[in-house]
Amino acid sequence: MKGSQIARQPRKLAALAALVLVTACGPSSASPTLAPSPPASTAASSTPVASSAPPSQTGSVVLVGKILTMASPAMAQALLIEDGVVAAMGARHEVLATAGKDVPVIDIGEDVAYPGFIDAHAHWIGDRDIYAVATPAEAMELAVARGWTSISEQWVNSERLRELESLANDQALRLRVDAYLALNFDKDFYGDWYLDRKPGILADRLRVQGVKIHLDNGDGTIVNWEPAELTGAIGRANAAGWQVSVHSMSSTAQELVLDAFEAALGRRGPNPLHHRIEHAVQVTDAELARMVALDLATVIHPDGEPDWIMYDDFLAPFDRADPPADIKATVGRWRDFVDAGLHVAFATDAPWTFPDFQTGDRLVELTEDMGRPVDQIAAGMDGKQRMNPKMPSWLLDQTLTAEQGLRAVTLDAAWTLGDDARRGYLDRGALGDVTILNGDITDATPDEIRAMDVIATIVGGVPTYCPASEICSKLAKVHS
Repeated sequence: MKGSQIARQPRKLAALAALVLVTACGPSSASPTLAPSPPASTAASSTPVASSAPPSQTGSVVLVGKILTMASPAMAQALLIEDGVVAAMGARHEVLATAGKDVPVIDIGEDVAYPGFIDAHAHWIGDRDIYAVATPAEAMELAVARGWTSISEQWVNSERLRELESLANDQALRLRVDAYLALNFDKDFYGDWYLDRKPGILADRLRVQGVKIHLDNGDGTIVNWEPAELTGAIGRANAAGWQVSVHSMSSTAQELVLDAFEAALGRRGPNPLHHRIEHAVQVTDAELARMVALDLATVIHPDGEPDWIMYDDFLAPFDRADPPADIKATVGRWRDFVDAGLHVAFATDAPWTFPDFQTGDRLVELTEDMGRPVDQIAAGMDGKQRMNPKMPSWLLDQTLTAEQGLRAVTLDAAWTLGDDARRGYLDRGALGDVTILNGDITDATPDEIRAMDVIATIVGGVPTYCPASEICSKLAKVHS
């Protein structure tokens, strides 16, 4: 059974709120040009990782061991990836019989395989200069080393698109990239430049399905679009078959974007293109009900930047331990979103959630223990962010389970990309994307999850990241 067909449990709308720790993200430059790369001497501080540069973009292999499928059955003993796509999944003897003698078999031992993790909102490649990375190759290396098999580049102008297309043509994309074409940043508007092309798959690892609207900067008084212009832009994109991703943080912005989506879809949808709202920091009960009626994808960042409450341009500064009642009722509604039945995806928003991103020189530090799927899942469970290790008691009812967090970087992240028929689960017909960790997320505490290591990142049956291990040596021989 495909991930999109899995029955969702009934969910009820909760009454309380929690804190989404996220900042106003965007390109490294307001102008629609590719930001210059820093000199090589400013490379990010990160331990070098071992990897394999595959000669092809797809491969065939059998993985044997503990495999969490996010499908039915939930657990499998073996998985056959053939020419980049899952060809069989289930009991070991059945999968081996299907594979035949020519397909290499790799036993993952005590490690655990998952559907490839999807970073539903990030800027790993496009804004690499902000965290002192000089090349797309290095940016992708950092992402796959953390276990991401797909990244959603959420602000792509014409130059960035040409760069991605060139990388795809050279088979140099280390992971899958979903590019969202920018319509604006702040008050700089670029017009409907995307309409001269069709949405869809450009190459095996490059897909251009959506457009990006930067609606507000957090403060309800700073909104970049006039209502009529926003409604027109969303309506034109929807009519042309383009998914719309809207950066919306304040309640004021939520009202505007919901009005625009309702004008395009009707008050109760449906939403076949999986239009989405990014960040959703401040949402009232009424706005949440409208989001549910429209079935809007929702992207949040549990391990996000915790100091946004200090910024003058977001809401009003308040005592994090005891905020006003209206803040408690509307800000950061992780469990409320999930309980209401929304497709909720976790995402890094890299590098805009990295420490010190507001520093004057705009170079931020990427450490080894951040920007990872395990960080998002663990923070969603206990609310501990990198610079705020203790979640206030009034927020604790908004934490999520490990299973919900795992779903947010697999099934629901794939739904948010509008590609849930191919990604987010492991079963026949799905893409052969797998992340292997040295632990079971569903049977671990948040701190144990944070301590898990990536054993291998596999995209289309090909190892794209693999440090030194027995599994990796076998994978290297298979794809050498």
